[in-house]
Amino acid sequence: MPSLPKWINDTVENVWSSKFKDCNVIDKKKITDELYCIRFATDLQDIHYEPAYAIGIRVNDRDFRNYSPFNFNREAGTFDILFHIHDTSAAGSNFVTHLSAGDSIKILIPRGKRFFDPDAMMHFSIGDETSLGSSLAIKEAAEESNLLFGCLHEVEDSSALETLNLYGYHAPKNNIMVIIESLTDFLREEKQAIYNDDVIFYVTGNGNTMTLIRKFLKAKGVSSRCIRSQAYWIEGKKGL
Repeated sequence: MPSLPKWINDTVENVWSSKFKDCNVIDKKKITDELYCIRFATDLQDIHYEPAYAIGIRVNDRDFRNYSPFNFNREAGTFDILFHIHDTSAAGSNFVTHLSAGDSIKILIPRGKRFFDPDAMMHFSIGDETSLGSSLAIKEAAEESNLLFGCLHEVEDSSALETLNLYGYHAPKNNIMVIIESLTDFLREEKQAIYNDDVIFYVTGNGNTMTLIRKFLKAKGVSSRCIRSQAYWIEGKKGL
């Protein structure tokens, strides 16, 4: 989301007040040095939610940032968000670093395009640290319907995946060859499911890496209708 003058963001909050919710921070856990999981509480009874939807948080006067909630519990009125602290001077990272239990913030309620395909037999999520929340949301939705789930994440510290119960493939940062090798192994193992269009690939995170992965999957025979993608950030581009 682009930076906007304070008066425009103030106007958005006032005119679209029904699209915002006041939330309380009730728990903050450090997963790794660069990853925090924060639980929020608010009234969710009237909120429509689907896996990989995004909420908006105003992190300063000029900037909003999008994050993917998971563990969305309408009855309890709670949801979790994973925050990747990539640069403490960045607007979003600075905001999250200073959040503590007991703080109150305003969020833009979940919205987005339909991403999760409930009719698929297998769901495979691909991304980096910024994709972990959406991967967890997709995993939850798949397992609730007794569907298969797999994942591949490009992460600095793979111990986070075990902590989050996101078992699957992982690759070091900025190593596209390991990503391609892991995808090749998966495509070989699930050859028949790929041929039958029974696997949906969810590709998120770095827009440049995402483009390469989409091209690779298509070149290996994955139907374009079986690939869902959403860029969360692009190197050098602010506020995506």
